[in-house]
Amino acid sequence: MINLLVILFTLAGVRSILLTKNGLENSLKFIIFAFVLGYRTFEPFPGLKLHPIELFIYACIIRIIISNAVKYREMSIGISMLGIFSIAYFFIDLLTGYHFMVLLEFKNAFLLIFIFFITQHIHFSKSYFVLLLKYYLMAASLISILGIIEYLFPSFMSSIFGFESEPINNFESVFFSRLAFLFWGSHLAANLIAPVFPILLLLKVEKDSIIKNNYVLTFLVIVNLFAIYLSGNRISWLIITILLFATITQYRSSLIPYMKPYALFITIAFVAYIYSQPVEGRYISTFKALTGNIDTRYDSSSGERIVRANIAINSIFEKPFGTGWGSQGWVHSDVLQIGASIGVIPGLILFLTPLFLLFRIYKFYLLASPDNQTDFFVCCGLLIFVIISLSLNGNIMKVQSGVPLLVLWAIIDGYYRSYSQIRSN
Repeated sequence: MINLLVILFTLAGVRSILLTKNGLENSLKFIIFAFVLGYRTFEPFPGLKLHPIELFIYACIIRIIISNAVKYREMSIGISMLGIFSIAYFFIDLLTGYHFMVLLEFKNAFLLIFIFFITQHIHFSKSYFVLLLKYYLMAASLISILGIIEYLFPSFMSSIFGFESEPINNFESVFFSRLAFLFWGSHLAANLIAPVFPILLLLKVEKDSIIKNNYVLTFLVIVNLFAIYLSGNRISWLIITILLFATITQYRSSLIPYMKPYALFITIAFVAYIYSQPVEGRYISTFKALTGNIDTRYDSSSGERIVRANIAINSIFEKPFGTGWGSQGWVHSDVLQIGASIGVIPGLILFLTPLFLLFRIYKFYLLASPDNQTDFFVCCGLLIFVIISLSLNGNIMKVQSGVPLLVLWAIIDGYYRSYSQIRSN
């Protein structure tokens, strides 16, 4: 039944993209909703799996080519250079040492170029920008709600989605029993949830009908925060802590009265709850791991991540021009993965391009009128999420984990460039 719904959803999305008047604008909505599908893929040929997200992206490319769609802006230099390096190394690998992982990693990484190419042909008005983030809120919140239901009623969710439910361990153990998000396919689903919080801030300012009621707003905050907590995903814990701290220290109180006390209360409550549980060591281990001080009692993965990171760093120093697509395994850092695979220059571009965009948007936030300040503050928060995720997580190897980052990055870039064009005119 679930597989049939996925097929119908995919067919409806491809039809809308190719045949309706606003197909390109609607494409991002279908792509964002497809984030909920998790690891569900199609396999047209043995060994080649395609996610519905990819089919939507390829349909967009076909639509743009066939319809000769209007281009609203040029692609940034950084993204263009990444595209050139990606294609060049792929052809080199085809001639020198092709294997299946070459195609897989190149295919997934090149979705960044495709997504930015698509957004070139979409006009990002403020209303459209807000609408896309609202769709992201709904998709991420649905992941959180389904995850919590899975945690509370694993057998019930197993009967619907067809996975094998796992018993929930006793919380009195020093080890944290993580919510697996088995309906989605992995606990990595938690990586998609953190953007909910800056998005809620924007929708609150825009007086959106969904969160106009403070009880609904609080419900969404609690549900998504609790899902992140249950996931045990320490990078998500780190990101949400940074986003809440940034809101408290940088957001202007005049834009939303009482927002800072509200954010401060949420932060204190979140940290206090963690410290009231036997998992506070896991939370603290997040910050210890960033300094290289790994607490093995609570941290079973950071040691392996650091080993893989060191291997990639050594590879970059030994072969700064890269070792080719699919040669590094899973590094758990997209920046290091790209740097080691296709060279230090593309790796730096992947890190510095969103970082420079963050600086430019923060400057806009400081100088913009009150009507636009929250837009740019939220863009800053979402870019912080993207940068940390690309630096400390391995996302690109998995379409369902990588594309949400790339889509948010492209949406922010599109809105920033559209605003800049209007402002200059």
